[in-house]
Amino acid sequence: MLARGISGLLAVLLILVSGVEAAAAGGAVVGQPPPAFSLKDETGKTVTWENFRGKPTVIYFTHNACWYCTQVAGFFVRMEEKLGAGSFQVVGINVMAKDQRLVQAYKREVGFRYPMLAGNTSELLKAYRINYVPVLVFVGRDGIVKKVVGHYIMETELEAAIAEIVKK
Repeated sequence: MLARGISGLLAVLLILVSGVEAAAAGGAVVGQPPPAFSLKDETGKTVTWENFRGKPTVIYFTHNACWYCTQVAGFFVRMEEKLGAGSFQVVGINVMAKDQRLVQAYKREVGFRYPMLAGNTSELLKAYRINYVPVLVFVGRDGIVKKVVGHYIMETELEAAIAEIVKK
C-alpha cells in the first residue's frame, strides 16, 4: 500500500518537474479548438475529442491524489442539477492513469459520474501543457476554447464559466 502511494506521488512529481509549461500559459488556447486526443476510458474503450464536439464541454484534468479536485467534482454535480442533465458535458482526464485501473478507482472513491479517461501520456500532457492539477478547459458548442483555468476554481467561477459555454 505504501509503495503504491509512493509511486503515485513520484508520478505527480515527474509531471510537475517535466519542464512542460502550465496549461494557463499555452496548451489549450482561448479562441482555438482544444488539442485533439485519443484515450482509453474506464472500460478500456478508446474515446476521442470528436466524441464531445458540438456539446458545451469541460475538459477536467485531475488525478487520484488531488484533494481539491474532489471538491470540483461536487461542483459539477451541483451545476448539472441546477442547469439540467445534458446541458453540458464533463470529461475527466486522470493524468496519473495509464489504464482504466486508476480511472475506475477515482470514479469509485470520488463518486465521479462523468466519463473519465486515462491521460498519463506524454503526447497529451505536452499538447495541453499540463504540469499540475486541477486544470479546466471550457469549450463551447462551437468547438472553441472559451476559458482555461489552471488552478483551483471556486464554485461561483465554475458556474460563470459553464454559463458562458452553455449559452446559445
